[in-house]
Amino acid sequence: MTSLQAAGFWIGLHALLLIYISYRVGEARTKHKINLGDGGVLELQNAIRTHGNYTEYAPAALLGLFILAMLGAPLLFIHGLGAIFFFARIGHLLGLGVGIWGQGRMVGTLLTMLTLLVTGVALLIYAFN
Repeated sequence: MTSLQAAGFWIGLHALLLIYISYRVGEARTKHKINLGDGGVLELQNAIRTHGNYTEYAPAALLGLFILAMLGAPLLFIHGLGAIFFFARIGHLLGLGVGIWGQGRMVGTLLTMLTLLVTGVALLIYAFN
């Protein structure tokens, strides 16, 4: 497997995760018969925020992963960043979206920021090498 293939693997997994997170919003809308907004329903608010939060951070992380692979970052580095970011987003989902892991939102947020920090620094290093 090449670094680019590894990036493709993680980006593919994240695409599937986004489908699931989006589905949860639609499911909550249907369940509570709310077409627009959140209607003050906590379940829908959490689903919407989980989706929104994912779509705010995933583009930068996944584009960074792709560019790092294109710039020749090592395979294990790409897998490490991809895995940590995936675990971060699952943690966030379990904490805020599903509510079954009390620390999930905090852990997910911290790992997301860590992934973005490492990705950003690595991109700057690779850009000048």
